Amino acid sequence: MNPKMLTAEACDFLKISLPALHKQLKTKSLDYKKSQNKIHFTHETARKIFKLKFNPSCWSWQNLKGGVGKTHLSFATAIRLSLYGARVAVIDLDQQGNFTQACGIDAENHPVLIDLITEKYDILESMVPVTNGLDILPSRIENALLDNLFAINSLPIDREIKKRVNQLKEQYDFIFIDCPPSLGQAVSAASLAADHIIVPVDPERFSLSGLSVTLKELERNVSEKFETKLDIKIILNKFDARTSLSHSILQTLFNDPDYQSRLFKTFVRTSQELPNTVAKNKTIFDSLKNSSAREDIDLLARELIEITRINEAEHNSHENQTSDVVVAI
Repeated sequence: MNPKMLTAEACDFLKISLPALHKQLKTKSLDYKKSQNKIHFTHETARKIFKLKFNPSCWSWQNLKGGVGKTHLSFATAIRLSLYGARVAVIDLDQQGNFTQACGIDAENHPVLIDLITEKYDILESMVPVTNGLDILPSRIENALLDNLFAINSLPIDREIKKRVNQLKEQYDFIFIDCPPSLGQAVSAASLAADHIIVPVDPERFSLSGLSVTLKELERNVSEKFETKLDIKIILNKFDARTSLSHSILQTLFNDPDYQSRLFKTFVRTSQELPNTVAKNKTIFDSLKNSSAREDIDLLARELIEITRINEAEHNSHENQTSDVVVAI
């Protein structure tokens, strides 16, 4: 696994020329490589090139309908965010451990969430490095017992995962929670811990009914029960311009005010590249070739960046306020 940011892509984001970026890389003695006549760099250089500041945020990925490509989508997005210099942590909550497997991690050798709760492990000490800028709390089959653990021990659903997420926010910019296709107590706890919930939808039969049920269950079992407002966002995945069903689903999402207001601008086109690279223990950003998957995931990552990014004026204002407090003390 060796994900890369191309300088051409970085220039597009920064709105500068290639010669200007290449000059920065050389004058600042930043690490970069050249392959196939393309210059690229990884997470550590990205932090120094982009210099992005974030409000740490938690994103829970979930849908009661399985097979929507949730894990492939969240995995690729996490990788891409790390290539913009963000520090990303993932909590794999799904007992199938698909995200863990995508990262090439053997969960048998590491504590998982249920171990953290029962054995009092510290979450920061339990994170496993995946690649520069991305760490994971793995998952395995024992996490299937989380709902029973919550119920039998009367664990506080609104605090049990959230307190651990708050710990992660001290060191990471983005926290992703990859949830199983259910809405038990553990997933409800993840929903309450999240600043944003992403519900992927695919243009398949019953996809809209799955979306509707997911939104209703989140509203009834989480929002109303705990008297809190959830920020739910929808991403259309596996869009195929050749099929009428894809266009029909997209049109329905745009025409329904409740869906449209929650819809990401980006939709991800269907591509075998996402599952194929994961099967090889690689990412779509290991390759230097342009592809629809690479383009779409980049656009989605940029949307997440814009939602959480602190602009320079806000950052300077915060620094000045901190400085004033120190002087006052």
